[in-house]
Amino acid sequence: MGTGKVKPVPTPPHCHVESKLREATTRLELQLAKEQAARLEAEKYANAAQMKSKYEIEELRRHLEQAHQELRKRDAETSCAIL
Repeated sequence: MGTGKVKPVPTPPHCHVESKLREATTRLELQLAKEQAARLEAEKYANAAQMKSKYEIEELRRHLEQAHQELRKRDAETSCAIL
């Protein structure tokens, strides 16, 4: 039996396909995880922007109501002066 070298056993074709499938699955799972993290970050940013916008709208409404009150007060003072 000669030299003592062992010939490598050839890998069956289905093992190569399984290996490629595992690699593709791992790659897709990583991509999915990254995209989910990015989506969560975008949602967090959007929610913060929406909260800020809501607060600013409430501030503007308060200022508008104060301005209306001041105008009504001025109108009342002016109409009394004419009478």
